[in-house]
Amino acid sequence: MKTNTLARVNAIFGLISGIVLLLAPVIMFIMAIGAAAATEDADVTVGTLTGLSIILSLVKIAVLVLGIVAIVYYKDDERVTNAPSVLLIVGGAVGLIPFLGWVGGILTIIGGSLYIGTLKKFVIEE
Repeated sequence: MKTNTLARVNAIFGLISGIVLLLAPVIMFIMAIGAAAATEDADVTVGTLTGLSIILSLVKIAVLVLGIVAIVYYKDDERVTNAPSVLLIVGGAVGLIPFLGWVGGILTIIGGSLYIGTLKKFVIEE
């Protein structure tokens, strides 16, 4: 019998990363304004935004990988449908497209919330 550990990880990571990806453009804009105002050096601003962009890209790739792992792991399990995994995969893939990261964030939030709904279907065995 399959455990619900991966579903819990996908639910929590999907919600948190979806919120981060949804708010990332605003946060990056605020960071760019703050870094430009705090220093005269443009390299600091570019370095800050580049670092944040790399971190966000790694989060998007992690969402994509978690969706693929989950769809393979729960392939024959009737308790978990394919919809949450597909939403995580599509959210991670769409998030990698420039200027569409917020759309990927919305899809990731929906996928994470669907995983929370599937956690009720797992029976607690002691």
